[in-house]
Amino acid sequence: MIVSLIGFLIYSIVRPENRVWPPPGQQTWQYVLVWLLTILAFAGFVVVGVLDWNSLGWPVMFRWPIGSVLIVGGNVLAWVGVRQLSLKTTSGSKGPLVTDGLYRYSRNPQYLGDIAIISGWAILSASYFAIPLCLGAIIAFAITPLAEEPWLQEIHGDIYREYFNKVPRFLGLPALE
Repeated sequence: MIVSLIGFLIYSIVRPENRVWPPPGQQTWQYVLVWLLTILAFAGFVVVGVLDWNSLGWPVMFRWPIGSVLIVGGNVLAWVGVRQLSLKTTSGSKGPLVTDGLYRYSRNPQYLGDIAIISGWAILSASYFAIPLCLGAIIAFAITPLAEEPWLQEIHGDIYREYFNKVPRFLGLPALE
């Protein structure tokens, strides 16, 4: 599932005129496919992590504090990002360009939060089999902005280009004016 998701994202990057993500609308096969693969990927690495719990034998004092902080912090980041952007826009629909709040520091705070959650789960579960799945999911979230950026440029034009040049993709301080 993760490999399929990455494949569809790469296809969207290479062929933006026929992209799968962002989808052309919520009532499309692209929308259903990407969200289904995303949900199954998340469920997959969680289930595998539980079934193969701590097969790497990492110490509890390492796993729990670091993994928990990443999971909780990532959830805060992701859900605040959803709140600021809106659930509809988060789901891949057109919406206004949000450039304040978390979006002042990152063009993709939700993906950054998702990457933190997945990293936290990889550490917490310490699963030999879940870690490769988590790495695949991290790759998917890391390349998703590459599929979205041409679409955002098309929708928002020069306003997005200015935002793109000013605010880092994932993390950093905004450029001084």
